Amino acid sequence: MKKYFLLSLVFFCGVLLLNAQNKTAKEYKIEGADAYKAKDYKKGLSSFEQAISLYETEGKIDTTLYFNAGICALKIEDYEKSITLFDISIGFKYKTCKSMLYKATSLKKLGRYTEMEAVCNSGVASCYENKADFNDLLFQYYLSSGLDVFNAAAKKQAEVTPLAKTDAEKYKSEMVKVKADFTKSLPMLEKANKINPTNEDCKKALRQAYELLEMKDKLAALK
Repeated sequence: MKKYFLLSLVFFCGVLLLNAQNKTAKEYKIEGADAYKAKDYKKGLSSFEQAISLYETEGKIDTTLYFNAGICALKIEDYEKSITLFDISIGFKYKTCKSMLYKATSLKKLGRYTEMEAVCNSGVASCYENKADFNDLLFQYYLSSGLDVFNAAAKKQAEVTPLAKTDAEKYKSEMVKVKADFTKSLPMLEKANKINPTNEDCKKALRQAYELLEMKDKLAALK
C-alpha cells in the first residue's frame, strides 16, 4: 500500500510538472497579472519572465510584459533587474515616461546618482505629465547632497569658533578651510533651490552660507 501511495505521488507530481511546462505565454501573463493584483510581486516577476521567454522563443514581443515585470522587480527591490526591464520598455517606446521614472527610482536606490540625474533631466525635458515627479527626485538628491556637505562644514565651524579667543591666527587659517567647505555645498543647494525655492531647509542653509561667505548679491536675491 505504501509503495502504491509513493508511486501515485510521483505520478501526480509528474503531471503537475508537465502541466507547468505546458503553460502558454498567455497563461503565464495572466498568472503574473493575478499575482501582481495579489501583491505577490515575486511570483508576478517570475510569471512575467516566463511569458517573455516563451514569446521570445516564438519570435514574438509583448511590450507590456517588460514594463509589468520591471514594476514587480522594483517592488521586490531587485533594482538591477528593474533597470534592465525598463530599458527594454523604453526601447519599445512603451509607457516611456513612466519607465524612465521607475528607472530613475531604481538608480537612486542603487546610489547611481549621475545616471539618475541624466534620466531625470531627460524626463523633465520630454515628459510634461511626470515633470514634477522627476523634479522631486532631483530636488531630494540635490538637497540631501548639499546638506551633507553643509552640515559637515557647520560642525567644523562650531569646533573652530572657540579658537577666536585663544588662538587668533589658527582661527583665521582654519576658517579659510571652513569657508571652502561651505562653498562646496553651494552648487547642490542652489540646484535644489532652483527647483523648489520655497523649501525652508534649503533657504536656511543657503542664507547661512551666503552670510559667512559675504555673498551679498546672492543673499539679497534669496527669496
